Amino acid sequence: MSDEPPSQPKDDEHDATVNKFSTVALLILLGAAGTFNGVSLTSDPSGRSLGLDVAMLPSWHTWDYRISGLFVLFFLGLGPLICVAAVLVDASEAAVYVACAGLVTIGWVVWQILVLDIDAPLAQIPLTLLGVALILLAVGQLRARARDRRRQ
Repeated sequence: MSDEPPSQPKDDEHDATVNKFSTVALLILLGAAGTFNGVSLTSDPSGRSLGLDVAMLPSWHTWDYRISGLFVLFFLGLGPLICVAAVLVDASEAAVYVACAGLVTIGWVVWQILVLDIDAPLAQIPLTLLGVALILLAVGQLRARARDRRRQ
């Protein structure tokens, strides 16, 4: 047996695989939830199908959940699912798209809290953590690409 440490490229390859799997899993989770909630809010703008009530919205917000539902459907539903495809095919800008998905997710939570005055910690805390995780995974992907470029 050799006392040599394991080769760095093998470890890097394993880390990249774990990063890719984690990223895809989180994006699918976000995309599925976003698609479900977006469709629910656009098909039932009263929000009742999700246990919401229009009265939960601030007084200046006189309309229903339809616009919010469209935002959720496109940016937290379909957007992350498109990012899955970019990650799976190793698109050159996939990490940027993943980071954007994370930022939009966090931005949506901030919007809910500060602008819509919605207090839903059971949804907002996991969404924030999911957004942070996506950003960290994207940073990991960007660092790995930079490391690979330096080796070449």
